[in-house]
Amino acid sequence: MSAADASGDDPRDARALVVRGRARQVQGDLAGALADFDEAIRRESDDADALGGRAAARHAMGDLAGAVADFDRAIAAAPRAAWLYNGRGAALHVDDDLRAAVADYDRAIALDPAFAEAYRNRGHARYAEGDLEAAIADYTEVVRLGPADASSHLHRGEVRLAAEDYEGAAADFGEVIRLDPNHARAYQGRAAAREALGRDDLAEADHDAAERLGDEEPTGGSTMSVTERKPQIHALLQSHFDPTAVEDLTITERPFPLRVRADLQRAVDQVLRDGAVVSFFCGVRKPHAFEGISFSELLIRDRNNPVQSVPPLYEEVDVGEEHPVRCLKNGLWLLEAEGARFAVFLEQSTQFHRVQTLRIQVATPNDPQGFRASQGFLKRLEDAVQRAESYRGKILSLEAGERYSGRTSGILVHKLASVDRDQVILPPSTLDLLERNVTRFVGLRSRLSALGLATKKGLLFYGPPGTGKTHTIHYLAGSLAGHTTLMITAEQVGLLDEYMALARLLQPSIVVIEDVDLIARDRTTMNSPCEEVMLNKLLNEMDGLKPDSEILFILTTNRPEALEAALASRPGRVDQAIEFPLPDDDGRAKLVRLYARGMETPDEVVDAIVKRTEGVSASFIKELMRRTAQFHLERGGSSRIGLEDVESALDELLFSGGTLNRKLLGGRVDAAGPSCSP
Repeated sequence: MSAADASGDDPRDARALVVRGRARQVQGDLAGALADFDEAIRRESDDADALGGRAAARHAMGDLAGAVADFDRAIAAAPRAAWLYNGRGAALHVDDDLRAAVADYDRAIALDPAFAEAYRNRGHARYAEGDLEAAIADYTEVVRLGPADASSHLHRGEVRLAAEDYEGAAADFGEVIRLDPNHARAYQGRAAAREALGRDDLAEADHDAAERLGDEEPTGGSTMSVTERKPQIHALLQSHFDPTAVEDLTITERPFPLRVRADLQRAVDQVLRDGAVVSFFCGVRKPHAFEGISFSELLIRDRNNPVQSVPPLYEEVDVGEEHPVRCLKNGLWLLEAEGARFAVFLEQSTQFHRVQTLRIQVATPNDPQGFRASQGFLKRLEDAVQRAESYRGKILSLEAGERYSGRTSGILVHKLASVDRDQVILPPSTLDLLERNVTRFVGLRSRLSALGLATKKGLLFYGPPGTGKTHTIHYLAGSLAGHTTLMITAEQVGLLDEYMALARLLQPSIVVIEDVDLIARDRTTMNSPCEEVMLNKLLNEMDGLKPDSEILFILTTNRPEALEAALASRPGRVDQAIEFPLPDDDGRAKLVRLYARGMETPDEVVDAIVKRTEGVSASFIKELMRRTAQFHLERGGSSRIGLEDVESALDELLFSGGTLNRKLLGGRVDAAGPSCSP
């Protein structure tokens, strides 16, 4: 019976479907092959050939998880089939699970010591792992099993070149050329090996041969890309500046912190819109550029590690607006303005694979016109960055990187809930103290400065947990027009220098450090030198501010008695401490109405709550009203809260959870029984 006639549920037909599936796979008809393998497996579920065939088809279609699952089933059915282990290893390899892939290749070779493809695949995996010696050994075995295979010599030559075995690499590339005289990659590889050996004349001849063949596909089956087909930057620059030689250009550089990349991108875009003619723009790539790319490298013709023109790559940076800012990772502009030709290169400078700064480099002819062009361009960028419009007036924190270095990977823009003035429930004396030291102080800054008085200020908000310190900060952040608020958690104090650089750039600003007692406790209670280092860093930053800085420091603590005296008892660091007490009767009544939201709360209910909640925090009242609303809704109530709802909520908050629950919610541990009778 032919494969074309496969029909019915006869297991013999399943074998015919497998044969036809393999034929279709060879012809590139993956969908047809997959259909045949599916049907074969439906008829005979544990057929290793059908499962392995479907796994290979799924791998080719990019379904790696499905491929591995099918290989697992096939191996269970035929545990001594070497090709199945090799196939599963290849799928795991593509999925970057190199350790598991090598284990499968090992098993395939153990079952079939003459399995050349398994040796080749294991060589690829070991090369990817950086084990060059083992990779060379595997490719050597492939060469032994198939000496006429040019790709095997090419792979071994590439790894020998990486391992600095230049004689061996040259020999391998020479063998590739003997087997396939039109293999451009082999000529290029041999040129690199000969250059390393000091055989420059022979290397030049190989480079010429590689360039002649560069537009043709290598026929040896190499999996490595021929990067030389992409245009090199040095040729573009030479054409742009002609007749000035690129060796006669002058390069001027300005570094910018990574945190200003949104403003820098907007500045570059604006400058390019305002008169400069762009004759060419592209992204830039260099295959081996572990520490970044400098403009000087763009000017060099490097055959082995060329700088190339590629499509530009952008990152989207959230600046708290409707649309993010698309920030270029690196790019080159060839420009002309006012008769002067110049080139601009933007690059994210890296160190140990970590972005550190942004660099703008401007290349111009070494003449007065070129000097004016570069200085004018850079000055406009610096002015735009100083204005820092992307983040000014917003609420920010730094996003710490994952590595121990403490470097930041970006700025987070926060959208806090809006808090109105009438939602700040504090005693009148506390409110007056707050407004005089914050809002009215800010309003008089210009006049205080004219008198030669300091415009910076340090405030300490202290009081029991849940009394509204953070709530009040949210109100201030939204009410002080034009102020940028920087929210620093205790664990981010290691980034304080970065925060303060932002605070100075974006002033007028508010620097908030909550729970400051975690880093500024009394020195006599510290447990390690690291804690003292953090404290000193904070003190130095507060002392280092100029008197005319428009910066407010707001520190909060629930334990003022634990603070270091050098912080809490020295004017100029903390100029005013403001106590946030537990709410009094009037405050609790206002809080009840505030947190009742859209529900009707009769006066007798408010009075009952006030009477029963003496000594609790604002947070307790907030949770009480939420719990009251829940009981009300569960009883099928509409909008008017009753005493029974409040009584149920109080019973659950004060008694069902025990003293710990009352303490967590800011309630009195010695609370009386749950009676809400007015």
